[in-house]
This record gives sequence, structure tokens and C-alpha cells, in this order.
Amino acid sequence: LAGGTEDWEDLDGGDVDRFMLRSPLRGATATLHAKENSRAKKWREMAVVRKRGERGEEGGKGGGTEWGFVTADAKLISRTWKGIPDCWRAAAWHAFLTASAKRRGIGKSDTELVTIYTDFIERPSADDVQIDLDVPRTISSHIMFRRRYRGGQRLLFRTLHALSLYFPEVGYVQGMASLAATLLCYYDEETTFIMLVRMFELRGLEKLYRAGFGGLMQALDEFEGSWMKGGQISRRLTSLGVTPTAYGTRWYLTLFNYSMPFAAQLRVWDVFMLLGDPDPASSAIAPAFGGSLDVLHATSAALIDGMKEILLKSDFEGSMKVLTSWIPVKDEELLMKVVKGEWKGRRKRRA
Repeated sequence: LAGGTEDWEDLDGGDVDRFMLRSPLRGATATLHAKENSRAKKWREMAVVRKRGERGEEGGKGGGTEWGFVTADAKLISRTWKGIPDCWRAAAWHAFLTASAKRRGIGKSDTELVTIYTDFIERPSADDVQIDLDVPRTISSHIMFRRRYRGGQRLLFRTLHALSLYFPEVGYVQGMASLAATLLCYYDEETTFIMLVRMFELRGLEKLYRAGFGGLMQALDEFEGSWMKGGQISRRLTSLGVTPTAYGTRWYLTLFNYSMPFAAQLRVWDVFMLLGDPDPASSAIAPAFGGSLDVLHATSAALIDGMKEILLKSDFEGSMKVLTSWIPVKDEELLMKVVKGEWKGRRKRRA
């Protein structure tokens, strides 16, 4: 089924019918669709309409309608914790980062970034060889990224190429490919570049990826010292010699892309896009990132808490296997409730 139309020519109607995926629980599927439609309607009611004929300061490609949100609205924050309907995810993420950039006075407009992107894709980059090696290995099971030098792989290469030129002190680091691939599932290549630039500038990712990974070490030290220190699991892992560096590097550099189901990852990104601005109460406690990584820290703490029983009984090898393996999150709602509890608890203690 991954191939082109020629793969279907030798199949008769019965064969095709067996290949098609059909839901065994039609009633349950209808209920889920109704719930999703209801949630989408609520998000439409919160959205602010912006119209223009050309690509403008608010971003988005071409003409048409542009959406924005009042990011400080308590109802919006609450509903973001519950998960953004997938049909609104692209608009919401872009609106969240655009509002953050305007509020903080950081970064260039969409128009300027698109002009830069158009220029950069015509220039060579010192990282092109490494990018070309990594692109085929990035979520290659996804139909969008299966064909070499075609479709999603080509867009992924171009986006990472431009990003490496935009942040020359950082260049290209392997984890970036998974971030770009996730965004390409929702945006065209220009808007993906815009989103990556803003995530780097506004959400602390430029520091995480900086050469030598000094920022990453600071983030992991921040997690260990402020979020894990003194807890039962922390003491157990410390006694085994398992530090956050051993398992957290993959979590933070890919924003959990290779560590949990895609649907759960998107739920974490929903909140990170909205609430990833620095916290004024965090400047003295977490000067490196100012609290901008709190959502990532809270997610890491929630995952470790979910593995508590296993970790307390495991030796070094068992602990490392659990922490570095893919985590099968079965209940996204429960995960996000724990993440929210960790996040709110930390913010209250700082205040």
C-alpha cells in the first residue's frame, strides 16, 4: 500500500477489500467524531479572525483567513491542556508563537522569514552532507517521508538546510529532523521554517542545541536539581548511577518525538507552544531558561512517575532499558493530568 498506483493494478476487488482498514467499533467511532466536532466548534468560537489578501505580519501562506487567539484567556489555557482538536492544531500553534513573539518583541515577521528562507535554499550549507544522511532515517515509516529525494524528504532537507544557515552557531544537530518532520505534517515548508525559528528563539531550543550542548546539560541539571531532587525515584536512580543525561538527552532534543506515541507527543507540544514563555518567578531559580522548559520538565517528571514501580525494582541495566525505550502511553488524558499537576505545583512553589 506504500507504493504508487501500479501496486494496485494486480489486485481484484476482494483483495482490495481485505487491505482496507475498517473500524470494528462503528458506534464508538461515531461518538469520538461527535466529540471532536464539538470541541472543534468551541475552538472556533475562541478564535479571532484576521483577514488579508497577501501573506502578512500574522503569517500563513497566501490569501484567505488567518486565525488568532487570546493566549492569556483562562478558558483557552484550560482547553489547551485538554488537547487542541487536530483540525485547529496548525492554526493554534502558529498563533501561540506569533503572539509570544509580539509580546516579547523577539524575532522577524513571517514575511521577512519567508524572504530569508527563499534566499537560503539557494545557498550551500556546511551541514548538507549530514542532513542528507539523516533525512531518510527520520520517521521513514510515515508515508510522507518514504521516498528518497521526493515529497516529504525533499521538504525536510530544504527546511533543515535553511535552519542550519539561520543559526550558524548551532548549525544542524540530529534531533532537529524529528521536530521539522512533525511540523511538516501540519505546514508547508516556509511556515515550517517560521515555526522552527520561533521555537528556537522563543522556547529555548537554540540554547538546547548550541555547540557543545552546554545548554542541554544546564536543562538536565535544572530538571535533576529542581524537579527530581530528594524524591524516592531520584534517590534510587542516583544510587544506581543513572543520571538525567543518560535518558533525558533524547527526550529534550526531540521533544519526546522518539519516546512516546505521536498523539501523546502532540498533546505535550500543544501546551509547550502556549505556555513555553519564561516565568518571571523563575529567573533567580532557573536563570539559564527562565522556566521556558517547565512543560518539558513536567512531562519528564510525569513519565518517570508513571514508571515508578518498575524503576524502584530495577537494577542499572533494567532502569536504563526502561528509560531509554519507547514509552507506550496508554492514557493520554491521565498523562496530561499528571503533567499539569507537576507544572502547576512547580509554578506555585516558585511564586
